[in-house]
Amino acid sequence: MFRTALPSVRTKAVFAIQPRSSSRPFHASPAACKTVTEKVSEVADKVNKKVGKGLASAIDQGEKATNAAKDTMGEAANNTKKKASETGHVASQKGREAAAEAREAKDDFQKEMKK
Repeated sequence: MFRTALPSVRTKAVFAIQPRSSSRPFHASPAACKTVTEKVSEVADKVNKKVGKGLASAIDQGEKATNAAKDTMGEAANNTKKKASETGHVASQKGREAAAEAREAKDDFQKEMKK
């Protein structure tokens, strides 16, 4: 009984000795100070930034796809140019051969006509 009674007497005595202030210390958190318009503008700013980041990411991906397509088309164009050049060389060689054969045939024909 005395054990339980003594702590309560001590606490009462301590509170009686300490002076109590009638007001609480003022503390304002940053969130409590914001007005509705500030909160709305903050949320709108966050949404704007997220949308902007998403659009920037989409633009980057589009640029990558465009560059990949350009590279592929560039390689295809180069391959086509090479094949066209090779075909042109082959055609010119065959044309020279045909011209040489035609000259030979002409010379042979002229030799036959002189006999």
